[in-house]
Amino acid sequence: MRMLVVLALTACAHVDLEAARKSLIRADADFNADVAARGVDAWVEVFAEDGAMLVPNQPLIRGHAKIRETMADLGDPRKAAPALKLRWKPLAAQVSDDGTLGWTYGNAVISSARGENKTKYVTVWRKQADGSWKVAADLGVPGWADPDVAP
Repeated sequence: MRMLVVLALTACAHVDLEAARKSLIRADADFNADVAARGVDAWVEVFAEDGAMLVPNQPLIRGHAKIRETMADLGDPRKAAPALKLRWKPLAAQVSDDGTLGWTYGNAVISSARGENKTKYVTVWRKQADGSWKVAADLGVPGWADPDVAP
């Protein structure tokens, strides 16, 4: 019995939640910078294979192919000005006690030929075996989470 307790205790690795939270905020901010630089490729690559987008008034968008199709107007800014631009600023993050899941929220601006829309978002992230974060789900709705913090 003692051996089981010792094994159980040694199997539970300590997670530095503050460091994990900071790495998640950094991942979200890096995601913003990468999309600004590379467009749709960067958007799709940060999603997990089974990742999903929840867009108002649309069915669930799941998987890289559907996400790429939906976000195609992000284009590739290195080649031409895209029809769709996104910029955002993460305001906060939280990480699960085991450090495998987390979420961020913040303010975003969506710019297209139809104008500019202010939105707030929540992104759910899943830690990968290599230590990186991938998006499991992303949701945006009109309005800002904090009107005093522009992206």
